[in-house]
Amino acid sequence: MTLAEIECIADSWQDRCQKLTTIVDMQTSIAKVGMDLTCVMQIIVKHCLVLVQCDGAAIEFKEGNDMVYRATSGVAEPFLGHSIPIDNSLSGFCLQTGKVQLCNDVTVNRRANQAACAEIGVASMLLIPLHHHDHTVGVLKVFSHRKHHFTSRDTAALKLVSEQMAATLYYCHRFVADNLVYQATHDSMTNLLNRSAFMEQLNREYSLCESYPGRKFGVFIIDMNGLKAVNDELGHRAGDSMLSELARRLLKAFRPTDKVARIGGDEFGVLMSNIQQEDAVKSIHRRFERSLEPEFEFEGCSLNLSASIGWAVYPDCAQTINDLLDKADTHMYKNKNAHYMGAHI
Repeated sequence: MTLAEIECIADSWQDRCQKLTTIVDMQTSIAKVGMDLTCVMQIIVKHCLVLVQCDGAAIEFKEGNDMVYRATSGVAEPFLGHSIPIDNSLSGFCLQTGKVQLCNDVTVNRRANQAACAEIGVASMLLIPLHHHDHTVGVLKVFSHRKHHFTSRDTAALKLVSEQMAATLYYCHRFVADNLVYQATHDSMTNLLNRSAFMEQLNREYSLCESYPGRKFGVFIIDMNGLKAVNDELGHRAGDSMLSELARRLLKAFRPTDKVARIGGDEFGVLMSNIQQEDAVKSIHRRFERSLEPEFEFEGCSLNLSASIGWAVYPDCAQTINDLLDKADTHMYKNKNAHYMGAHI
């Protein structure tokens, strides 16, 4: 056996040991956060950078007709919440076929979304399907700036990671109602994030924007109109039903990746991460107002849903979180005053 062959075997053994150490470390980190799916996904994409020595990693889920980045690391980190049409991406093809996709050169792969690859700086990528209840629900994807970066060993390692992800999906789905982490971070009436969890997400997004100049996010503050009158006339069950209905309509109006929370008695907050321009916030504002138009039925009574909304964009409107929330709050109260002035004219 030549010296070169011995060195090759040694390098191979060292690589295997490093991969095993990374997987063990990842599983230990996942065990510490329990069934918090968001944290688990972030742990996985972070460890993928070391596991396959790549430049970026992402977990994408099918949401409507798009593949949406729900967890990101490395060069993909600024693209959290980014969406690509299923029919115009290699991720969509991976989801539809349920098979591993190895792309050694994105420039010659007709299924790769060339615009998205160019924006992130991807030369090659490896995609592993994520299965849940016999369905492919998402994709674990790793990127490299170099062509022909990924090997069959990388595929085998990421398959182990995908199995860990599938197990987490299963247990989160089965035990989410009893999950203490879930109960501590969600409002029991609406099942939205609570105030503390919303502020945590807001601080996380703010830190991300500081690390990536040019990145923007929007904050909405929504306050229900006329809740006290409904409570007084029809009782608190009617008021609670209206709050739950408003929560449902908020979830439909905003993007699946936006963080919707109940932050007070009749007050809600929404975090829109990684927006491209202020027009997107205005468009969502209009869509939410249209979502309130259908009447709400409660025990044979037709009730009108009404809410006042205010928004602000970082860093355009304010430079700190507190100032941003104040701007959105001021905007909301301005709209609320206009609503009640109009009601009395």
